[in-house]
Order: sequence, then C-alpha cells, then structure tokens
Amino acid sequence: MLSLLRQISLGQLSALRGRALLVIGGVAVGTTLIVAVDLVNRSVLDGFETRMREIAGPADLTVQLGIGEIGFPEELAEAVTDGDEVAAAVPMVRGTLEFLAAGESASGLILHLFGVDLVAEQALARYGTRLVTERREASEALIDIRSIFLSARVAADHALSVGDEIRVSSARGIVALTVRGLLEPQGFARAYGGDVAVMDIAAAQWLLDKEGRVDQIDVLLADDVDPAVAAARISGRLPETLRVSSPEIHLADYASVVSSFQAMLSALSLLCLVTGIYVIYNTTTTAAIQRTPTMAELRLLGASRGMLYRLMLAESFVLGALGSLLGAAVGVPLARLLAGTITGSMGVIFQLRFPFEHLAVDGARLAGLILAGVATAVFASAFAARRMSALDPLAQLRGGVDVVPSAPSSRRLVLWWAGLLAVSIVAFVLEDLYHSIAWGNFGSTLWNASVIVIATPTVAALASPVTRALSRFGGAAGRVAAASVFRAPARTGVTTAAIALILTIATILSSLVLSCRESLRSYFEGVLRADLTVSAVTTEGGWLETPLSRSVATELEAIEGVAAVETARGLSGQVYRNTRIGVLALSDGLFDARRVPDGWHRQGDPFEAQDALVGGRGTLLSESLSDRFDLNLGDVIELDSPRGVVDLDVVGVVPDYLSDRGSVILHRDVLSQWWSDESVNRLLVSVAPSADPAVVRGRILRELGSRYRLKVLELRDLLAYHTGLIDEAFAVMNSVQLLIVIVAIAGILDLLVSRIVERRRELGVWRLIGANRRMLRSSVVFEATTIGVIGVVLGLFTGLVTAWLWVRVHFRELLGYYVDFHFAGGAAAWYALLVLVMSLLAGHLAASGAVRQQLLEAIRDE
Repeated sequence: MLSLLRQISLGQLSALRGRALLVIGGVAVGTTLIVAVDLVNRSVLDGFETRMREIAGPADLTVQLGIGEIGFPEELAEAVTDGDEVAAAVPMVRGTLEFLAAGESASGLILHLFGVDLVAEQALARYGTRLVTERREASEALIDIRSIFLSARVAADHALSVGDEIRVSSARGIVALTVRGLLEPQGFARAYGGDVAVMDIAAAQWLLDKEGRVDQIDVLLADDVDPAVAAARISGRLPETLRVSSPEIHLADYASVVSSFQAMLSALSLLCLVTGIYVIYNTTTTAAIQRTPTMAELRLLGASRGMLYRLMLAESFVLGALGSLLGAAVGVPLARLLAGTITGSMGVIFQLRFPFEHLAVDGARLAGLILAGVATAVFASAFAARRMSALDPLAQLRGGVDVVPSAPSSRRLVLWWAGLLAVSIVAFVLEDLYHSIAWGNFGSTLWNASVIVIATPTVAALASPVTRALSRFGGAAGRVAAASVFRAPARTGVTTAAIALILTIATILSSLVLSCRESLRSYFEGVLRADLTVSAVTTEGGWLETPLSRSVATELEAIEGVAAVETARGLSGQVYRNTRIGVLALSDGLFDARRVPDGWHRQGDPFEAQDALVGGRGTLLSESLSDRFDLNLGDVIELDSPRGVVDLDVVGVVPDYLSDRGSVILHRDVLSQWWSDESVNRLLVSVAPSADPAVVRGRILRELGSRYRLKVLELRDLLAYHTGLIDEAFAVMNSVQLLIVIVAIAGILDLLVSRIVERRRELGVWRLIGANRRMLRSSVVFEATTIGVIGVVLGLFTGLVTAWLWVRVHFRELLGYYVDFHFAGGAAAWYALLVLVMSLLAGHLAASGAVRQQLLEAIRDE
C-alpha cells in the first residue's frame, strides 16, 4: 500500500493538486473552527473557575442571593456567625470603577473593586492577599473614605505610588481617591488579570451606591465541621431567599448560564465540518472521474477491488491527516483571535464580564479533535471509493461511466423528503414544548438533510420549462446545455443542493441579526422612547450601563429645557425557579398606557395594567418568561428578594430584552422597598416642546459632565449604540459564516468545472459535427448559469423557511430571546448574486478548458 501511495497516488494527487488542496482545505476549515471554539469554550469556563477560586479564597461556604449579582442587607452577617460551626464570616461588596487618566480622559481600564472589612484582623490575609504599605497609611484608609488600594500591576502600569491621587468614575460620579497601599499579586488580587482595587467595605458601599448592602458573605467553618450540615444550620438563621452553598456550585451556576450559547457555537462549528464533508465528498467524486483510466489500468494489471478501495481510503487518510493537523495548528492561534470576539458576544448577551487570561489546551482532547477530522475525510471519501473500485475496468476505459450512483426515482425521493420534513416538524414542536435545544438541533439537521433530498426531484420537475426557455433564448447552445443539465438530475441535484445550503446558512445568520435589530428598534421607538437618554459611559459587561445614583435624576430635572425625567434600573442576576432572569424597574411615566404602541401587550390591557403597576401590586412579564414557565395574565409570580418573597400579580405579557431567559417589569418603588436598590442605569429625558434636544444635550454635558462620566444620546444615537452591540454579539457567527461560504463556494466551483471534464467526449463530437468555439462556450456558460439559478431559487426558498424556524423556534431556546421575525432579503439577494457570479465564473473557466482540448483526444475511444 505504501508503494502504491508513492508510485501512483503521489503523481495523481500532484496532477490534481487543486482538488487535493480543496480536500485538505475542507478538513482544515472544519477542524480549525471546532478546535478554536472548543478551546475558547473551555478557556472561558476555566477562567471562571480560576477567578471564583481566587475571589472565594479559603471560604468553605458562600452566602448569596441567587447567583450573587444582587446585594442583600449587611446586618445578616451577624446571623451567619451565631452558630459554633462558623469560625469567621467575611462580608464583601463588589463593583466596577472606570480609571481616569490625567486630564479626566478615559483610560479604558475597568477596575474591579472589592470592599472588605479592613478593621477585621487579617481580613485580606484570609484571601492570600497582602498589602504593601506602611501601618500609618493603612490606618489612614480606615479614617478617610476616599482611600483605595491598587494592585501592584495597575500601579506599575500607570506609574503610581503610595500617596498618589487617582480619579475614578463611579455611581457617585467622578471621585478623587488616594492610593494608600498596593496589593501583592496573590489571592483575589490576581483575579481579572490583576485589574483589582480594594477599599474598606463602608467606603466601597458609599462609592458604589450600595450603602447597607453586601453582595456575598464568605464563611470559614470550624475544624471538623461537615459543610452540608453547616449550610443547613446557617440557612435556618437566614431569610429563605438567601442561598448557602459551596463556591463550586456557583461555578456550575455560571456554566449553566452560558451553556446554550456554547452549544450554539459548537453547532455552528460542526456545521462547518459538515460543509467540509459535503465538499470532500463532491471533490473526491469528481477527482475519481478524472482518474478512471489510471484505476482501470491498475485493475487490468491485477489490482483487486479491495486494494483499490483501500488505496483511495489511504489517500483520504493522508489528506485528512494533513488537513486536520493544519486545522489544529491554525485553530490554536485562531482561538486567541476569536477569544475577545466570543467573550464580547457572551458579555452582550448575558450582561457579564467573561474572563479570558490563557488558553486551556488539553492535549488528549486536541488529539481527539484531530482524529475526528481525519475520520471525517475518510468517511466522506468512502462512497466514491466504493463506487470507483466496483466499476468494470473495460467500461471505464471506453468512457461513459458515471462514478456517482443513480438516484432513486423522484417519487421515492419526494416521499423521503416528506418523511424527513414531518420528523423535523415534530422535533421543532417538541423543542417548543420541552424547551429542548437537543430536539431543535435534531430537527434543524433533518430539515437541512431534506433540502439535499428534494433537490433532485426539483431539478427533474423543472426540466420541461427550463428546456423550453433555454431553447428559446439560447438556440442550439441552449438546447445542448439543457440536455446536459437534465440528463442526470442526481448530479445536478447535488450541485444545486450545495448552493441551496450555502444560501440557507447565510440567510439564517443574516435574518437573526436583522430580527434582533428591528425588534430592539421597535422596543426603543415604541416603549422606551425619549428625546434623550442619559447613562454612565461604562457598562457592567454587556450593553447595560453601570448604575448611577438616583440623585442624578433630580439634577437633570433642574436643567433648563428638561420637561420630565423617567428612570430605568435593570438587575441581571435575579433567580426564578433556578433560572437567571432580569428585573426591570421603571418610574411612573414609563407605565403610561398612552405611550404603549398598539399590539405591544401580548396579553392584558395597558390601561388596566397601569394602576396595578404604579400601585406596586402588579408586574409585566416578558414573552420568554411567560412561555418558559407557563405564566399568564392573572397568575401570581413569587420573586426572591433580599427581604423575603414578594408576590406580584401578572397584569400583562410584553416583549422585553433585558435578559436572555426572560424578565419581570415592575415599579421603581417595589425595587426600592424589597431590593433596597435606589440606583438607576438609564434616565429618559423628555425635552420641553420649545427646546432643541441638541441644545439641551449640550447643557447636560456642561452642567453634569465635570462631575459624572455621562453618555447623552438622542434616539438615533441610542439605536446606533444597540445596533453596534448586536453586531458585536453576532461577530463570531459572521466569521463562521464567511468560512463556510468560502469553502463551499470553492467546492461548487470545482463541481461545475468538473462537469465539463466528464463531457469531454460529448463536446468533442459536437465540435466534430460543426459546432464552433463560440457556440461551445455559450453552451457551457448556459449550463453553469442554469445550475446556479436553480440552486439560488431552491436556496432562497429553504433559507426563508429555515430562517423563520430559527428565529421563531430554535433561536428562542438557544439564546432565550423572543424577537420578531424579519427576513434579510437584502443579504439574501447579495449572497444569491455572489453565487450567480461564481456560477458564471465557473462556466467561463470550464468553457475555456473545453475549447482548448484537442479534438481527436476528446473523442478517442479505447
């Protein structure tokens, strides 16, 4: 076998190096994306685990509300320490600050602030963190509320020393702080890449507008105490809404939050590998056609069918190994390039800052992915190899043998298509009923398979009308092209199915982006519309801005030209039935039923809901939350708050996009009473009729800009801001889409060109009986264009249906957002034009080869 590979395969593959490179490229692209996505997925979770262990330090248990993103009353720490099982309890508050460089300009650095009780003996030492400072400076930190400790890395990067003054942007505005000491890179000072600061807990609470609240209490147990027993005892002394658990359980919470997004990335990367399989199958099939004389000669010289079959598989193994190794080699650096894109996408979707410090490379797992790529190449080549080795060698040398097996009858294929369609519909129904991503992936796969199956009957059904059209407009060249296209519907169906799948993939992703954009545009223009929106410049990880003090609203109301100010506060970490949802708290004016557009309430009447919402008795549910938990108008929802369970009547169901798993919308006073939260994320400013919004915007920046880092946007700017974030969220999918399209179009080009190679004898005879070069070229171009048009028509239809299924069913389970469907007709038209141009290019390339071949060689029959 090695001798045959050296003497036969090497020369053959060198002669057909374009197709050999296409096989290697198909495997490499699929393997590259799988390796890159797998590395980033694992690295993000590894970063979470590392960060949480660094933050938790030696804590045996942690007390939090939900998964730790919402604070609770600080006095509960005393209840934690009441039992003998607790050795120490350390309250902590967390938040983010924007570090401002000299001149109050943004530095781009976000400091992750930890507030701990510096009075408690060895408070930082418990976390493996040590202060590099003088005792006098540490004492000053307890007296001066504007004292801060920076990590040694941040201080070195910005040439700061103990005693220097820095400026930060916070919920209290721009504040000057004094550096009282440095943190050695140990314990939680290493978290977030070292972009860490520490303050005394009282100072941090004031700066973050969290006075009287903490985000977590870390518990150190006494010796020989069972953590499970201790957790039960501590829980008995706390409100039932607080959870006492180990740090490992919190890691599992975050892993479950991002699991659907990571499943979608894995599915897209697998789709690219499937596209690679399709390209490899087609490429090896067409390559086998060109190699029929050599394979026939080997059979006549004594090679058995099994030997030829193994030889072709061995070639595929070698090409697959080269492609997989290349894919792995490119996948690792690609993971580093995609890491920022993927974590940025996750941040926008989940409103979290995702750590990524290093790639978590697992050698055994990487080897498994490489082997999967090799197996893909061998599997995709096996069909052509089996068919090729089984053909009669004399018939191969005479010509006219088709390596691709004939397809079943159109009637049978239509029945298969109907069966696949029925099963895929059932799968999508089950996905909707049970909220199962697995059923959705299964249904999507069957639907894509049904496109391949229906392609051949579609080609057969179009034979008569297309033949008449080509004959009318193309004359003899058109008739010959039609005869070639429809002589073998199975072969044409393969090519049109490939084109249809490309357009389907492109249409899905383009329609997802457009649907998200348009749904958000309707949301802000119809419900949260305002002349101006005011918020902090920094965000908490995604699109939701860092909270500001509620006093900013009072200051805005005093500015000339401002008619009214409404406030919105979003909490992303609320937990309902073990699911992370959002809480959106709005002020009175945003519940005014007159501002709600027609049809916005999917359930309930906005005028009837208004009184209950303003009175603090009711809540609106997002569509996704209502559907996911079967909550409807008139039901009662129970929410865990820091002060206990709050019961609210469901007075309406509306679209909302605060959280990927749904949200509740309630009155500002309810949040203040039960969650003790007075801050705001956005302020919606109505300008007086006589005032110019641009002028009022300038006044706001002048009067408040010296004390706050504010972002003041008009409606068009706000929409542009969110559109940019949607593009960021889908950036990684666009990269995947581009790679799939490039590889698949290369495969289509190869297929269209190879069709002419198969017909070399037929074209030679046509020239012999009088066809000139121009007629020959026209026929070949007509053929390629016809195949491209049929593929585009099939692709646009399947793309429309598939995009609707993804937006209305599958996307809801993958990422949780319920958006209205908008078909990306412009993007679909652009991709259709691209395919048609590639078809024309393929036709011209093939025609050039056809007219250059020697006439006698073309018609030779041995």
